[in-house]
Amino acid sequence: MHTHNRRATILTAILVVATITTVPLFGGTAAAQEETANDYFETFRSMEGTEAYDEYDELETVRTFAVSKTQVTGELTAADQAEFEAVLGVLTEFDRAYVLAEGGDYEASLAAAENVSAYADDLEEYDQTQATLATLALTRFYERLGDGLYEEADATNSTPERIEHLGMTATAYERADMPEEATQFRVQAEQLSAEFERDRETIATVQNASSTFLEDCADCADVQAAVSANGFETFAAYQDAEATHIQIREARERAAHHGLADREEQLAAMSDDVGQTRTTLAIASVVVLIGYGVVVGLLGTIVAGRLFVWRRTYDAARVGSVVSVGDSDV
Repeated sequence: MHTHNRRATILTAILVVATITTVPLFGGTAAAQEETANDYFETFRSMEGTEAYDEYDELETVRTFAVSKTQVTGELTAADQAEFEAVLGVLTEFDRAYVLAEGGDYEASLAAAENVSAYADDLEEYDQTQATLATLALTRFYERLGDGLYEEADATNSTPERIEHLGMTATAYERADMPEEATQFRVQAEQLSAEFERDRETIATVQNASSTFLEDCADCADVQAAVSANGFETFAAYQDAEATHIQIREARERAAHHGLADREEQLAAMSDDVGQTRTTLAIASVVVLIGYGVVVGLLGTIVAGRLFVWRRTYDAARVGSVVSVGDSDV
């Protein structure tokens, strides 16, 4: 009895699992059915009034033609479906490229535009006229995209962003079949990139040199400590501080020119530290100079006193010599 019930339960579970597994499969088969001409008709008709097609009327012509063709197409052949898919790809990817460009996402816009070109190549196998219209619209789009990218490159104060925008500008003009403009902006991007790399190396060198100077002159924060640590080398330390401070100022100017806010902030902090050290070393140099002057003055006084005593002794000796000679004559 229990064995019979267990078998019945197992059979029921198997049937339930089989039913659950089978239902999605049938549903998936239905969902995978090819679209009808009417489906494409509704899709293309729903795209009416799209801003991208209004601005690039070649694509509105492609859309209108697709709507008309779906109305007279009966059962779809494989070629019909491939053609409509290519048209749909051209229209949707162009609209996406247009919207992305309007939103300032130029890199994604260029990628979407490249997809448009691929779909246009597919469309050319079935309708060369429609493919040509799509290519014409895409060429105009690339030219306008290049103009917009150049404006963005000119407006930004960040050199890395400017280099990126100039590179994309060159790519857009190249795809717009404007080789001279493409070459011009490619060269600008390369020259700016080389300048940026040189300045970055200079900034890094200055930062390292400044850190080394501050570490080597750790006792320079206090006048007495600076004098004790450096002695007569205080003057040389002050000159090093002055030279380092000038280098930092020039490096900050380069960082600001390239829009490197983080580097500029780091250099500003270093400039403050080196500036304080320079001031301390200037005062310490004066202290050393005064001390040296006092010592020299004391030595001078001692030497002058000695000379004065020697002179008096010498004069007295001469007078005594004259008196002795006079007495003998008498």
